[in-house]
Amino acid sequence: MRALAAGSAYAALGPRLLMGNEPGKRGRIDVHHHMMPPFQPNARITWAADDSLRVMEKYGTEAAILSFVVPAEFVYDGSEKARGLARRANEFGAKLVSEHPKQFGFFATLPLREPEASLKEIEYCFGALKCDGIVLLTNAGDKWPGDPLFAPIFDELNRRGSAVFLHPSTPNCCRNLVAGVPDYVVEYDFDTTRAVVSLLFSGTLARCPDIRWIVNHSGAALPTLAGRVKDRVPGDMANFKAHAEGKNEHMPNGAYYELRRLYYECAHATYAMPMAALRAFAPPTQFLFGTDFPVEAYETTVDQFQELRLPTEVQYALDRGNAERLWPRFHRL
Repeated sequence: MRALAAGSAYAALGPRLLMGNEPGKRGRIDVHHHMMPPFQPNARITWAADDSLRVMEKYGTEAAILSFVVPAEFVYDGSEKARGLARRANEFGAKLVSEHPKQFGFFATLPLREPEASLKEIEYCFGALKCDGIVLLTNAGDKWPGDPLFAPIFDELNRRGSAVFLHPSTPNCCRNLVAGVPDYVVEYDFDTTRAVVSLLFSGTLARCPDIRWIVNHSGAALPTLAGRVKDRVPGDMANFKAHAEGKNEHMPNGAYYELRRLYYECAHATYAMPMAALRAFAPPTQFLFGTDFPVEAYETTVDQFQELRLPTEVQYALDRGNAERLWPRFHRL
């Protein structure tokens, strides 16, 4: 209600506020923003914290939650090297937050294929490093988040009420499928959808209601396919009402219930088409701002808002209101 009231109060301020840079007003909170430390393997972009701070100031972003993202083979292969890389990245993120507490937060990286090691890293990152949640790739090479291997990890994150940001990745099965089409053109969106459906069908979403799941890029293909996914939920065909709502023992409240309570960040997906699908599917209380910087230019997200012309209260909720609810510390800073 505070976010909606504030948004209404700002209605007369016009486009500059909608771009997040009205002088004296609080800026956006970017939940999809990458850190790329010097030790990052296979880095194709040179990055420093000052690069983020400059672009954040230019586009009216007050704070960004940093995430370290590399292909699954570097962090999910079950090796000591992978565990060490995750720990090094987490300590790097915590150091940036200590140096810029008002501008940065960070999502911790886990050695996901090793549940015991992941549980230890969760304890360290939430306890000693004060992380803002966890970043997970949409697959671990040949396993998706709903796999029983990961159940202890999600049970612990549910106990902590953690945010979990799902970042797209290409699985082993689906690389170089179409000649001349890079994997990231469509496979990232397909694998994001695949990951969320795996969490839905396995019952993980229903079993872990206190995890604040964040889906990338305005939900990828999920808002468009949600109805078809709901109709494919295995169940008792004789019970027409339950079947029509996509209910079974893994999702007793129905598929739509579980999918609509996820959070959806808008990085590189504020074009009219994905936003129309997202707005038709999920309520504005679930929208978050993200940019995918420095992988994507800030303009690819923020420039679309001028044409999109979201209602002021929806824009405010997306820009920072919903993020303040998830991370109250940003409201207090």
